[in-house]
Amino acid sequence: MNFRAFAAPSPGDSRRRAGMAVLAAVIAALTLIGVAGPAPAGAAAAGPVASYVPERIIAAPSFPGVAAWGLAYNPVSDELIVGDYVSRQVRRYTRGGVYLGDLRNAGKTIGGVASALGVDPRDGAIYVAVTGEGRTSLDVRKYDKDGNFLFDLDMPGAATWLTVDHDGNLWVPEGFSGSVVRKFTVDDATKSATLQVLITEAKPGVPMKVLTGAAADAQGNIYVADVGNKVIHSWTSTGQWRFDIGPAPIKGDLRGVAVDDELGRIYLSDAVFGGIRYFDMNGVYQGAISGLGMNDGEFTDGARQLAVGPDHHVFGADYGSFRVQEFLPDGTFVKLFPDPGMRPDPAGISQARGLDVDPVTGDVLTVDAFGQRANRYSAQGELLGQYGRRGSSPPEGMNYPKALVVNPTTRDIWISSFEGPPGVVGYSADFSTVLGRPNIPRWVGDLEFSGGKLYALERRPGAVRVINPSTLAVERTWTSPYGLLHGLAVDPANGNMWITHDSKPLLYVVSPAGKTLKTLTLPGVGWGVAIKGDEVAVSNTTTGYIDLLSRTTYAVTGKLGLGNGFTFGKLKTPSGLQFGPDGKLYVVEQVSSRVTVFGPGPSPAAETVRPQVSVAAGDPVTGGQIVLTGTATDASGIAFVEARVRDLTTGRYYDGRAATYVTASTWSAGVVWGDLTAASWRYTVPATLPSRSYAVSIRAIDRHGNVSLLANRTIAVP
Repeated sequence: MNFRAFAAPSPGDSRRRAGMAVLAAVIAALTLIGVAGPAPAGAAAAGPVASYVPERIIAAPSFPGVAAWGLAYNPVSDELIVGDYVSRQVRRYTRGGVYLGDLRNAGKTIGGVASALGVDPRDGAIYVAVTGEGRTSLDVRKYDKDGNFLFDLDMPGAATWLTVDHDGNLWVPEGFSGSVVRKFTVDDATKSATLQVLITEAKPGVPMKVLTGAAADAQGNIYVADVGNKVIHSWTSTGQWRFDIGPAPIKGDLRGVAVDDELGRIYLSDAVFGGIRYFDMNGVYQGAISGLGMNDGEFTDGARQLAVGPDHHVFGADYGSFRVQEFLPDGTFVKLFPDPGMRPDPAGISQARGLDVDPVTGDVLTVDAFGQRANRYSAQGELLGQYGRRGSSPPEGMNYPKALVVNPTTRDIWISSFEGPPGVVGYSADFSTVLGRPNIPRWVGDLEFSGGKLYALERRPGAVRVINPSTLAVERTWTSPYGLLHGLAVDPANGNMWITHDSKPLLYVVSPAGKTLKTLTLPGVGWGVAIKGDEVAVSNTTTGYIDLLSRTTYAVTGKLGLGNGFTFGKLKTPSGLQFGPDGKLYVVEQVSSRVTVFGPGPSPAAETVRPQVSVAAGDPVTGGQIVLTGTATDASGIAFVEARVRDLTTGRYYDGRAATYVTASTWSAGVVWGDLTAASWRYTVPATLPSRSYAVSIRAIDRHGNVSLLANRTIAVP
């Protein structure tokens, strides 16, 4: 099987071929995924887990230049505003596709997931809908036309989609916690929004279902996509129903809506179809632009938000391929941006929650929810391969994968796409064959194998289903009486399930028959669970430690790690974890976007010798991105290799965790692999600009915190 991060470009696709140059350059020598190497030694299996020490870091945070989801045209600044769903940023581009910078936030990011965008056509003010678990922002954020944050607003319900009409009124369809549409006036002086119109049904007696994209025309009429009914509803500015568009020929998964008043068109992203449909102002179907595909002018999983420029060009946010695409009104493809594409480091992680260890090779497998892919690393951190892309159907399609498990008998791999189709999918060990998809609800947040059965933990409303992987039949179900669930391990000795609660510091021990045997109180909210002998390890999202419990007495016996943080030995939101055949404990961290490995030690003897770091010679600019590689040596072992990247035009520094440029001097971790006394490393800068120069400093840090001298380079991007 060929190594692939995403589908390969077509032979004549020069832009996409250039955009993949970075990927091709760094994976050329990588081992094919699923190819078994020598079995790891098991000497580390002995010894209590409580004595383990941090040994190495696998992977590092890395994000695309833009994961385009939200999209709006700003007529005042003549810019395109693009919401980056993965990096929690909102980025500004010229209509020609030149990156100008990001909306500015005090906390580096917007404090949640950047969803739909709207622009007040009178003054260019920008509105951003904010969603996501654990967000710190209110529902809607407002910025001035230059990207300066003004204030945020608390909506009566969730805000994922929004639009602004020609009079500056804010319209918010509420599609998840309730199907209503609200119209607000916004007062900058009081930083508040006042409800003006509430729409609770499409027309008298006709309920609305899941609502998404919205747009307004010059007369103030509003158009809102209704996924459940496969139509666009239209109302007057006062909320009087006008007409519906559809359902024919709409296929489903409706996303963005845009209006071109001068051309007399209403555009709709029909994601199941894959392209952009357009109708006249009376709702009569006229035709379509684009469709599903991976080439230029095609959308990987359908467009998200849409925008129309002053020249009637149509723009679509191609979230699955990290780009924005531009078309003429007749459907002719014009261009895409960024071009070449700004992809994340192949071995990097955007947001990982699930992890397992191959019982034969000792390889470490993770799923990257925002990267929409599965990665396979050697136990020494080398990327061996990856599989998947954004999509709603197998074989390659993934929809926020958040759990992964390896069948210890067959080495087959099962992955859960958390937010919908394709759901839970089984693959052969080399991903060449799809084994099947059990018919179970979505929201599966953890997967385990025990006794030849597949256990699927449904986060909400809370359940565990035991599945026969050969027949895909659900053989038994335990329904949670405790509400939402987080993680799961199955005791190989007796089949008891150890299950963490989603938001409470509770751990339940449940018999195979579904009886709760114990309810244990943890030092914090737990997530993943792993069992080795009589020791149970639970990742603690509150404290950053790994809590250790006795499998037989149920007592908390200790903890691993150094607590919350990003330095060596500290963990930031540890989630999935598993013991490998080498006895070591592998822990994936959601916020740190990496894997920390704990082993029996001992830690290297204390010393104060600086590590050494070198940067490989040659041109580091590949496909428009800076990709630096090199080696680092230290007798105690390398913990990190970090880069400081300064844009010499703006004086700002790239922050790899926030995926934006900031004023403070900032170091960002690269990917390190191999023998830690003589390690290889790579650092990818996803967001560089043409005709700019960057001052780059590289440093290595060993396991004791000793820091190398700096290796400095100035790099010009053509």
